[in-house]
Amino acid sequence: MHESGFNIAKNLKQLRRERNVTQKEVAQHLNIDVTTLSHYETGIRMPDIDTLIALARYYDTDINRIISSES
Repeated sequence: MHESGFNIAKNLKQLRRERNVTQKEVAQHLNIDVTTLSHYETGIRMPDIDTLIALARYYDTDINRIISSES
């Protein structure tokens, strides 16, 4: 996995845990499959830009917080 993909995966998982929500809750809100979200959080898949924007809105954060190498 490319380092930037690892950062995104790690940051998505951290944001979800900080907000104490399940993958199922996030996936339902974004209208995506829970497996897809799991793949984003493990770095198997990378979210496209529209999904990154939706995730940033859901977590009420800047997209840079998701893609940054610094947590």
